[in-house]
Amino acid sequence: MSNKKAIIKAITEMDMALLDVVLDNDKAYMEVPKELFIKTLSIELNKLKNQGITKFVNVSKGTCNKCFNGCNGYTFLTKNNDYLDLLFKEENNEIVDLFRCNIFKNEENLIKKNCIYFRFKKDESKNYNPSSYISSLQKQVEVAVKEFEKFENKITDIDEFVSWFKDNKKIHNSVKDLHWDYNFVWPFLSIYMTIENFNELVKNHNSAKKALAQFDNSSEKSMIDWLIKYEKSKLRFTNGYEKTKNWEKTNLILFKNGETFFETGGEIKLYNHVLVDIKEYKESILFSDIFSKHYWEYEKKYAPTKELFEVYGDFEIELSEYLSARNLYPEILKKHKIKTKEKQIKASANNT
Repeated sequence: MSNKKAIIKAITEMDMALLDVVLDNDKAYMEVPKELFIKTLSIELNKLKNQGITKFVNVSKGTCNKCFNGCNGYTFLTKNNDYLDLLFKEENNEIVDLFRCNIFKNEENLIKKNCIYFRFKKDESKNYNPSSYISSLQKQVEVAVKEFEKFENKITDIDEFVSWFKDNKKIHNSVKDLHWDYNFVWPFLSIYMTIENFNELVKNHNSAKKALAQFDNSSEKSMIDWLIKYEKSKLRFTNGYEKTKNWEKTNLILFKNGETFFETGGEIKLYNHVLVDIKEYKESILFSDIFSKHYWEYEKKYAPTKELFEVYGDFEIELSEYLSARNLYPEILKKHKIKTKEKQIKASANNT
């Protein structure tokens, strides 16, 4: 069996063990080492296997219509019309490379719905050779991450914690747009974006204290007034941390960077032993807890009915919209300059 037929058989049957045997250990596929290529493809195929799809039911010839114009390949299609467009680069009747294709033209008409998508970053390349500028940024990022790791397994005052954030703002501005192309930025970004929440906690503390002082739960009307007033504020601190047991006495919360992800994905290290003392800014969390508790209660109470969806169409997940659609508390909505929810315009019978 030629290596092309063996590769097609391995992919069709989603047999990564066979694919590992038939691909060349010394070659790069999609410019990355064989092991990484197979590992990444396996992750995507395992998602299908978890849905009960264990093989591709159709393999259709085609060619690239853009980047590798004219290069031959195949569409691997599942029974649910999930598809993988893969180019086969040949030399002397042997497959020397595989590429996932974005613009692929098949020889036959196919129904293709869900693209099996994966890509690799530049620093995953087998022949990665960064420019001096990228290399310098990578070193700066590594230093910043090492500085942060000094916070592990000890209690750190939040002001010192936020200082790391401010000290590394320049680095962040330099690397924030590189997350699509480079893995090395991910450990740094996951830390920086999480501590940004802590910075907001400190910055908005006085406003949170003021809001707490205005909290009035003597009636539903007073509660609605308070909730709508702070509905669009940036005072809620809900991500990037976990409260410790008895946190109100100890003033300690745990840093949690696992919530900071992007669609473009990247490998990060999770930090589970970074304790932050928030004694001077506790009201920011207290406000977030009280606001969220009551806000969701009233959102649930006044959630749109099927009839309201028919009249108004889509809703933002906002209490103010729900109240407006129900014509409740109009004086409060007007007081806080909330626009009246508009009904959707339905096409007349003459226009259909």
